[in-house]
Amino acid sequence: MNDNDMETKGDRTQIRQPSESAKDVPAKYQASVVIIKGHAEGMEYPVDKTYFVIGRGPDVQVRIKDSMVSREHAAVVFHEGSFILKDLESTNGTHMGGASIKQQKLRHGDKFRVGDTTIQFILEDTQRPRTYEIE
Repeated sequence: MNDNDMETKGDRTQIRQPSESAKDVPAKYQASVVIIKGHAEGMEYPVDKTYFVIGRGPDVQVRIKDSMVSREHAAVVFHEGSFILKDLESTNGTHMGGASIKQQKLRHGDKFRVGDTTIQFILEDTQRPRTYEIE
């Protein structure tokens, strides 16, 4: 191998693993969020990334048309086998169980509010049918 070959090899584009935020949620977890009150009521969005953002900005996974919602308001984060709801320092906060939260572990059926929009977290057991509670 000559020096030119070595330079060419060193100049090759390196392939790296995707960042943590771009990774997929393992297939055994079938999670989604459903808007149960507010604009787009009844819409379901699969949570298929380990970092899943809810807000009104153009680059979020769930775009909510609600002036009380920040551009990047909250995130559903999959970490070490659990789903966590995290407020992203939003202006009006993320609320769960009537209280403002910074971070809260999510379980199937949990409801939370961003702005005037209520969302339900669904963690599907593939052996059971889905159920939703529309307010």
